[in-house]
Amino acid sequence: MQLAISQILFEARTLDDAMPQLLQAVCETMEGVLAYVWLIDRDAKVLRWMTKWSASGVQAEELERTSRAMTFALGEGWPGSVWKSGQPAWIQDFAEAGKLPRTSLATEGGLLGAFAFPLGSRSDISGVVECFSRELRQPDNDVFRMMADIGMKIGQFIDRKRTEEALQESEQQLRQAVKLEAIGRLAGGIAHDFNNVLTVITGYGTMLLPSLEGDSVSRARMMEILKAANRAAALTHQLLAFSRRQVLQPRILDLNAVVASIEHLLRPLIGEDVEFVIVPGGALSAIRADPGQLEQVLMNLAVNARDAMPQGGRLTIMTANLELHDLTRGKTHHVPPGSYVVLSVTDTGCGMDAATQAKIFEPFFTTKEKGRGTGLGLATVYGIVEQSGGHIEVISVQGRGTTFMIYFPRVEGVGQPVEPEVSLQKLCGGSETILLVEDERAVRDLLRQVLQRYGYTVLEASYPEQALELSQCHEGPIHLLVTDVVMPMMSGLELAGETRAMRPSLRVLYMSGYTDNVRDLPHVVNAMSSFLQKPFSP
Repeated sequence: MQLAISQILFEARTLDDAMPQLLQAVCETMEGVLAYVWLIDRDAKVLRWMTKWSASGVQAEELERTSRAMTFALGEGWPGSVWKSGQPAWIQDFAEAGKLPRTSLATEGGLLGAFAFPLGSRSDISGVVECFSRELRQPDNDVFRMMADIGMKIGQFIDRKRTEEALQESEQQLRQAVKLEAIGRLAGGIAHDFNNVLTVITGYGTMLLPSLEGDSVSRARMMEILKAANRAAALTHQLLAFSRRQVLQPRILDLNAVVASIEHLLRPLIGEDVEFVIVPGGALSAIRADPGQLEQVLMNLAVNARDAMPQGGRLTIMTANLELHDLTRGKTHHVPPGSYVVLSVTDTGCGMDAATQAKIFEPFFTTKEKGRGTGLGLATVYGIVEQSGGHIEVISVQGRGTTFMIYFPRVEGVGQPVEPEVSLQKLCGGSETILLVEDERAVRDLLRQVLQRYGYTVLEASYPEQALELSQCHEGPIHLLVTDVVMPMMSGLELAGETRAMRPSLRVLYMSGYTDNVRDLPHVVNAMSSFLQKPFSP
């Protein structure tokens, strides 16, 4: 048997490939008919069922079902006692074994005795193998020594394969992360420049509309220009979401409440031929996220699911608490262990092959026909989830459907209710003095004209150093600083800090189409400062 074990360990590529063969070799040598492997979950500090081997004719379904659902702490049950002792153990007759868990189920399956041995050395155990037999056998020291030796070899193999798999997984994640980060930086840079252009287009277009009241043709043309600009703005917002450079306003949320608040929008969106099911988790923990962006995630995933079911089907949205441990994350390629609130969106559509799954979060990748979709829906979902500190994975089978699993870290606190949108009041204007800082001339000219039109006095600067000079030299009050965030030499955040050192009561309005300092903005937006996302209209 030693030779057979060594050959299996040498030829096997993965732990999943090796284990059934190893169990079969052990059982056939020791006259066993059923074997289970239990591996240690280092985070939960318990043994969890991994896999089995059984000879033909073994009827022990209830024993297997029960074992799969069980865990054993150190010293608990028979596997736990073998883990604690670090030594092989033998139960010659279940009838004399006392009240060990599962013994009655084993005897119901025609199993009379069993032996077990640890995997690894006594000081470094990876798991436990237990092998059940239909015969009553008397153990001897040679058998115990052989089991200990086999357990040592298998334990070393497990440790080596786990290390190799972790390394391969890390390398794959790094390659994908570098790729997506590069695409994200490119997308964010494009969005920054594009948003400045769109601000000028929408700004002047909106200003011109009142003058076209008597010219229906020109007014209709201008409306089409503004509609096109708004569509382009929506695309840049999606690019920013993917690149994780948009400004979020996170707060503690009840995920169930967010799903419920958007249900009335999702139902007409997916169509009458799709059954829509929501399964809210009970006693759901709170998460920290931007409610508006979370709604965008749900909308995009619902649209993606609808398009995958052209003949109709079922869309299911579920929420649940989840404790993720080392062994359970075998199904999740990159989600670290921890406490999560999970949002899953499942459809019964066409599904995806592995090649498609590898690309679905890349911007502009789409499987839809030309003219349908931008290829930014799932890229936007990916960016929002990552920027929110969460993780996303996809599970899909061609012809059966797809599930997107989103993992949000649990937080302490009670989720705040989702607030309804607030209607904007008509701008009345004023006479205050505003310091305007914008390095893009066309945007600066537009903003100056708009502000002066409403009666404000505007001090204009094209770069931060000039703004600081104006702040220092201006003898009168400055009531508001309106500044771009991304500028050469000094950011808008730094400019605001230095200007407030001279004028502590100064209020600030940040504006940007893209920012590398996006994570800092939520911390500085407060009663004395606000943020305006480009593009915007007067």
